Amino acid sequence: MRVRGTARERLHTVIAGVSLLMAACGGSTSPEMGTTGASAPVPATTVATPRPTPQPTPLPLPDLDLAAAQTWFAPNMGSVDYPELFSQPERWATAREAVDVFQFYANSVSGDPYDIGGDNVLETFVAVDAFAQLYQWDIPIAIEGGAIKFFACDHASWAEYANRAIANVEAHGGRVSFFTMDEPLLGGQLEENGMACGYTIEETAAEVAEFVADVTATHPDVRIGVVEPYPHISADELLAWLSALADAGAPPAFFHLDVDMERVAVEGHDVAGDLALLAAGSAAAGVPFGVILTSNWTQAGTDAGYVASTLEWTGVVQGAIGRPTHVVVQSWQGPAASGRHEVPINLPDEAGASSHTRLILDILAVFEPAS
Repeated sequence: MRVRGTARERLHTVIAGVSLLMAACGGSTSPEMGTTGASAPVPATTVATPRPTPQPTPLPLPDLDLAAAQTWFAPNMGSVDYPELFSQPERWATAREAVDVFQFYANSVSGDPYDIGGDNVLETFVAVDAFAQLYQWDIPIAIEGGAIKFFACDHASWAEYANRAIANVEAHGGRVSFFTMDEPLLGGQLEENGMACGYTIEETAAEVAEFVADVTATHPDVRIGVVEPYPHISADELLAWLSALADAGAPPAFFHLDVDMERVAVEGHDVAGDLALLAAGSAAAGVPFGVILTSNWTQAGTDAGYVASTLEWTGVVQGAIGRPTHVVVQSWQGPAASGRHEVPINLPDEAGASSHTRLILDILAVFEPAS
């Protein structure tokens, strides 16, 4: 599906047929019900039972300066030890001290079933008190989800879904500080399986502005940023996108870049030069810039391979721009033989471990080597 190797694209869009089928049959109208990779089977069409949106818990919002250096952590949605991050917090005590923002995928907290996350669903996180513990640890929560996709072009259903995911977290002891829109510029442009929005960049920005308005009308404290793919979208077009969002009245709270390392290598893009261009352009626009640090999808078959590939990419980023404002340690790699997106394992954070929490510390050592 899509341009092979554009990793985030592979994750967030095979929900189309399932979701549209369910909506047509009168089931859940959530635009995001479960996703899979290019070579994975289509998720089972289990219809979710409609449920009321819970009332949020009125907690004070954790304080965080988005313009300051931050480390974001987003475990893979199907990682087999995801709940242990909260039931065995001592196993990542050192890495946790370095984490500024913890990001969930909207699928994981929507309350709907989805195959590639396994048992990592809302009820599981509630059972281990995940949201309340993050609040107690003073780690702000982010949620990543759709805003526009080629199969669901109107912002309204996505805004409803985002609001429900946020409310679910806040009804169970958490507080959501950020929402990351998953590649809306790409969603407005892409054509796949006979479906497309056919939006111009300005039309996409207008839809995003409506999405932001709908979400912030319900959750006014949530700051909304964006992630987009490179090189599928060029550096120049990405900077034009930031300008279009500002012109539409919805400048993003942050901009995170998802780089397809395999495509960069095969096609010979000037990734270092474009990283510098994007970092400078984002700074000029007053938008904090982040780079997602993840594995080349061709090397993500094992935990050790994932770690080695991600550290290699981290070295490229360091050489090009030094530490980006937001260091985003994030995985969506899969599917594994289990059908889940589960690489890498999360624990422990001990030296030498091929784990996601240890990788946080090793990445930061690349950007901030000990004297």
